[in-house]
Amino acid sequence: MLRWYRNQVHQFGPVTATILLTRVVGWRIMDDLSNRFLRPKRECPCCGWSGRRYYSYVEVAYTATNVTCPQCDSLPRHRRFFLWLTNQYQLKTKKGLAIVFAPERALDAVWQSTPGLRIFRADFEATRHVDVLLDLQHIPVSCNAVDLLWCHHVLEHIEDDAAAMKELSRILRPDTGELVVSVPMNGVQETSEFGLPDPKNSGHWRIYGDDFADKLAASGFEVQKVDYQLSDSEAVRFGILEDEPFYLCRKRSASVAQ
Repeated sequence: MLRWYRNQVHQFGPVTATILLTRVVGWRIMDDLSNRFLRPKRECPCCGWSGRRYYSYVEVAYTATNVTCPQCDSLPRHRRFFLWLTNQYQLKTKKGLAIVFAPERALDAVWQSTPGLRIFRADFEATRHVDVLLDLQHIPVSCNAVDLLWCHHVLEHIEDDAAAMKELSRILRPDTGELVVSVPMNGVQETSEFGLPDPKNSGHWRIYGDDFADKLAASGFEVQKVDYQLSDSEAVRFGILEDEPFYLCRKRSASVAQ
């Protein structure tokens, strides 16, 4: 917590950081008391935790209540991905070379259950304990070499996302290779560029609109929006009340690098 607070002071100054700390502590006390004294209502499929409330996710500009698993830090999107990868996509049957960009701790278990995949975890900084450090705008991998690319909530942190998408297309194996990708979206038509990484918006360079699929297509992908539905009871139990879009992409034959 002390290290986190120092980072907030560095970004926002001591007054804003202290107000943020007070909000975090207040929500954490309420969530912990609920989990201690009230009957369990929630369950995390990623790690098996159960309790009354997920932790609240607190940023300077907003608070999302009842979203973060107290045990594995999963958010609703991670829990939905875990269920999709396990139940529909059948990740454990996949084979070949996979690169997981900015790997999420909440999904470690599902990646460890894939004996047919040779997985490399990648990021631009070492804080996630990855296998390789790289810049998504210049990926040091041969053309057409990768069978599975996992890229969730990463492109919004990249200055030149068009270059990153082209690199993902370049290294993906044609015909059989698959890119699974998502980004934060605001529900409007066009992507809004900030011009700089916004510290009050988790360091994002932009917020994507419904044109995100078109951006992927312009980089050489055939784009399919994934339709994965949960029952109402599952949505409540796993804390997945919003269906954030994500996409399954293959490289078009015409875009195969020569």
